[in-house]
Amino acid sequence: MKLGILFVDDDPNILQALQRMLRGQRAEWDMSFCDSPVRALALLEQRHFDVVVSDMRMPDLDGADLLSQVERAHPGTLRVVLSGYSEKHSIFRSIGPAHQYLAKPCSPELILTLMERALAMRRILADEHMRRLASGLRTLPSLPDLYLPLTRAMEKDSVTVGEIADLVGRDVAMTAELLKITNSAFFALGAHMTTAEQAVKLLGMETVRNLVLVSGIFRQYEAGPGQDKLRALSGYSLQTGQLARQLALENGENSDLAALAQCAGMMSVIGALVLFDAFGSRYGAAVAEAGPETLEDCERRTFGASHCELGAYLLSLWGFPDAVVEAVLYALRPSALGGGSRMVTSYLHLARALGADFPLPLKADRCCAVLDEIYTGALALRATVNGEMVLADGRRTGKGRTCNA
Repeated sequence: MKLGILFVDDDPNILQALQRMLRGQRAEWDMSFCDSPVRALALLEQRHFDVVVSDMRMPDLDGADLLSQVERAHPGTLRVVLSGYSEKHSIFRSIGPAHQYLAKPCSPELILTLMERALAMRRILADEHMRRLASGLRTLPSLPDLYLPLTRAMEKDSVTVGEIADLVGRDVAMTAELLKITNSAFFALGAHMTTAEQAVKLLGMETVRNLVLVSGIFRQYEAGPGQDKLRALSGYSLQTGQLARQLALENGENSDLAALAQCAGMMSVIGALVLFDAFGSRYGAAVAEAGPETLEDCERRTFGASHCELGAYLLSLWGFPDAVVEAVLYALRPSALGGGSRMVTSYLHLARALGADFPLPLKADRCCAVLDEIYTGALALRATVNGEMVLADGRRTGKGRTCNA
């Protein structure tokens, strides 16, 4: 089945250039080109599109308004802003409704890469309801006890980039939102951003201030019974990221790969945040009442997708590095990835299997991740956790916690 793509721009010359540039994809993509956002909305009512790519500045409706309406009426559609770099500041109006940002002039390679990601993620997240949930998501749940200090800090004239980055870096939702923006193709960076500090430095203090205080991309939650679980998931993600980085360095990897491993660790429970936010106590109860099945199997049976699949889908939509997306997807089952080389997935798997327990309630006789001893043994991976060396085949040099299937 072809990928349905709708391009919207009020400049007919731009549309003609896109048609010429993408002529070679006609066998694989079903493309439509529309010079009016109003007519584009009418066309969307008549037929389904997998992707909408819209210019930012247009009469009647600008790109942000158009994509907001697409989001409400067609939440499963991938939404992309195509804009000139001179509109850098206005582009942040589209933070909520847009998944990705492309800068004019845009190369066919960038568009091709983005659409290939869309196809790959559609295959990974097979459940249509979960695709609509993920694609329609504006923000991840963020903790008020981090949101409030952040807003107060930004009101001070003397606040530094390091202070803001430190506050943002304590919360996985805030970090994900900033990395989503900075890793978009709009900035055309030569390397991916993996830390909050890199994102804050790139965007600038004023832009971050606007994102947090004006655009309201970080939700402030009412204090309630779910806050403890939300806090636990956020803390778990930080611990997992730090451990994944440590394990990568311990096994001789360079700092770039270690940074990717840390990023993957921090992002590895985004899918659980979404499930917990969308289904509340039902998610916790389903996990707690599961029988001998794995956590992923329990999530798929109950909701149609695991937290790893949901998280990988979101990160791919948001333009995170392929290595991070891949690691999150295969974190609990690395052997399914295939291949015989060490990679980010290896260290995230070790961190999930040997690190802190998953913070949501599980049966007392099992934990979230089981060490894949065949996989780690084949790669001769070693890990030191709480001062104890774990050998490549899963044996330990001393006594310590073990994960039981």
